[in-house]
Amino acid sequence: MFKNKKILMILTGLVLAFALLAVTTFLQRSMQGEQTGDISETQSANSALPVPITGQFDHSPAGILSATQSGSQFSLMGAGVSGAGISLLMASHEIARTKVDASGKWKIDFSYDFQTDPGVVDVLMFTPDGHEIRSDQSLFVIPVSFKPPNIQERKTGEESKIDHENVTRVLLLLTAPGASSRVLQTPYPSLLQSNGLSLEVIDYDNSGGVIFSGSANRLGKVRIYADGNLVGETHVDSGGRWSLIFGNIMPLGEYEISAELVVEDRPSVRLTLPFERMRPMFEAEGSPKLLVQHLDDRIQIGRALFGGGYQYSVIYAPEALSEE
Repeated sequence: MFKNKKILMILTGLVLAFALLAVTTFLQRSMQGEQTGDISETQSANSALPVPITGQFDHSPAGILSATQSGSQFSLMGAGVSGAGISLLMASHEIARTKVDASGKWKIDFSYDFQTDPGVVDVLMFTPDGHEIRSDQSLFVIPVSFKPPNIQERKTGEESKIDHENVTRVLLLLTAPGASSRVLQTPYPSLLQSNGLSLEVIDYDNSGGVIFSGSANRLGKVRIYADGNLVGETHVDSGGRWSLIFGNIMPLGEYEISAELVVEDRPSVRLTLPFERMRPMFEAEGSPKLLVQHLDDRIQIGRALFGGGYQYSVIYAPEALSEE
């Protein structure tokens, strides 16, 4: 009997040991499950949190995309940082202001009477985080007087006299240092062009650097020739614009410049015009910062650049086109 009692005690101990082991294992697994659940819930909660606002904004300067003028009324459209303020300056005085919309675009309509004096419109942007950024672009407003195409006779009382009053039209030229200029509004009936190829502006500086720029109505290569010699070529971009920059290749003097549009499987188009790299306009101390020369077939604008140096732009009348 004693022996059976001893065996029973051993079996009871084994049962209790197995039971204790089972309970311990269950508790450990339960705790691990709770910990795993907490991490998962925390990750889920964190992923649901909104991205914090850093307060950082794009600090690229605002730009002008288009400009039109009629009389004293002007309308400008451009791009900038969404929510930023835009101020137009004339000789450091504000003439108009607006705000960039959610799509990054802005528009300003304003009145200004330039009369016969040229002016320069600069763009200043105020970002939402407090930065003041001046655009490297400038809009030149150049009134140009023309002789009337047809002399008219008008009567005053019983007398009659010939009307010799000039007609004034406005050139809107968008410029930036070291970049090609763009005619946003020409004072001429049209830009200089031939069969869809136009040469809008020739820009140059005192060192002999030259930029040719224009547009084309189809994709292809544009080649530039000086006195019949090929000096370089470029491609028309997807927006129909082209430009070609040369450094120190044009000494003072007169040249015959040709631009040729070459399109695969189509006849090439060429336009030729006279060009003169004139002696610098700003050699004397105290020279004006802006000077306009109105020649018979072109307008030449010279301006002093902010920080030093000078840049010149030539805009041609359609009559300047040489016969091929």
